[in-house]
Amino acid sequence: MRNWISTGLLVAGLCSAITAHAKVTADAKDAVKSLMTIGDALDSPDHHPVHILYVHGIDEIGAGDSATLRNSICTRLNLCAISDWKNAGAEFPDRGEFTPGAQPPDMNYLGTPVWKDAEEWRASAPFVVHWVVHLRNHPATLVVDEINWWPLVLAIKCRHIVAAEPYLSGPNRPLLDVCSQQSKQDPDGLGHFYRWITTEQAAKLAAMKPHGALVNRSLKGGLVDWGLSDVVLVVSPIGGILRDAIRQLMAKSAAFDPNGNGIASGGDARGRYDWRAQMRGRNTIDQEFIGVAHSLGGYLLFNTLNAVPPGAGTTAADVARNSDENNAVEYIFQRTSLFYFFANQLEMLEITNLDSRPAADQNADKRPAAANAAHAQAANFRELFDRWQQIQSSFQVAVHPSDAAARKTIQVVAWSDPSDVLTWRVPRIGSVDVINLYVQNAPHWLWLFESPTSAHANYAQNKGVLRVMFNDSKAPRPQ
Repeated sequence: MRNWISTGLLVAGLCSAITAHAKVTADAKDAVKSLMTIGDALDSPDHHPVHILYVHGIDEIGAGDSATLRNSICTRLNLCAISDWKNAGAEFPDRGEFTPGAQPPDMNYLGTPVWKDAEEWRASAPFVVHWVVHLRNHPATLVVDEINWWPLVLAIKCRHIVAAEPYLSGPNRPLLDVCSQQSKQDPDGLGHFYRWITTEQAAKLAAMKPHGALVNRSLKGGLVDWGLSDVVLVVSPIGGILRDAIRQLMAKSAAFDPNGNGIASGGDARGRYDWRAQMRGRNTIDQEFIGVAHSLGGYLLFNTLNAVPPGAGTTAADVARNSDENNAVEYIFQRTSLFYFFANQLEMLEITNLDSRPAADQNADKRPAAANAAHAQAANFRELFDRWQQIQSSFQVAVHPSDAAARKTIQVVAWSDPSDVLTWRVPRIGSVDVINLYVQNAPHWLWLFESPTSAHANYAQNKGVLRVMFNDSKAPRPQ
């Protein structure tokens, strides 16, 4: 009898997981029906290219985080074959503090330089990888600009967190391996690593006897040491440097021409599209951008809207660069009406950026105009969303001066799995409505447990999520 009961409970648990897995629920009835989608953008009458700006979240190891989304578009929605995706190459920031051969920023951790020389600094540069595909039944070209920011935080994480943990809870051998290897840049694999600790030191640390309980040390070594440390670093002074790097990578993405010669065979078409001329001479939607960001990535993507004040910089080249990057970000956000957030940490992160100004003065621009203005504290999200809305509204009026009905309004779709321990509901921000949608990313075992890793990581392979994003006719209706 006991065996029958156990078997029945297991079957019931499995059935419950299967039934719940495909559901998409929303706060408001019929919210999904009113959403703009990537599919809609790909079906534009003029067939302009559509870029997905993809920014990964915490806990990243190596390039290729967008592969889950790219592959799922093919395998879950049957819109392509995985081999249809063409890698058009990687680009790195190359101006300001990232100028080739530049010495690292003067930044110290308890008196020790974070980066010791130009070689270490070069190994820490973020990069963007361009992926191009033509989907079935959609005429426009789709680009995924995969922005990889994880290299910038490895020096501190490896030397001062991973290398110290063996003395406490115990060694994390896989991360010690990551931190002690050096490899050539490989944006299509797990490359761009650097030997932040020596192989001899890593072997010595890996041989140390663990002290913490197995589950506890596993959670600390992965979730806290490698994951949540990213959040702390992003809101530290490194956040300003990272913001500058991503702004440069966005300018590279704006200049990337997916229809350039050689792309079909995997050639390199970087820098061939003159977005600056478009800003100067035309009010047209020549390209369209859609943000897709996982957890911390959404925070980083919107931080690029922190414009550097005109005239900020120590040299004329700095002033020109800051102005150019401001224009690139504005160009992209003019052409961005839709953002998708996978797992949302905005409510938690905004605690670090409280606004102490009087309510009537919230939108006043009081950021410093000093030389280091590019690294000043980020504006809060209310101000950033207001700026995005103003940029978009002005552009839509210019594109459709006589047709108000044709003007798009901005839209934010926040996806959450209620069992994801690292997601929070996104509230209305200023006058921008946020559509919160809820899914289940992995099976629930006897209604008691869902894998925390799967709950946080599986949004991009959840068929219900993908159907809504691409306006698939079989999309599950909200409950």
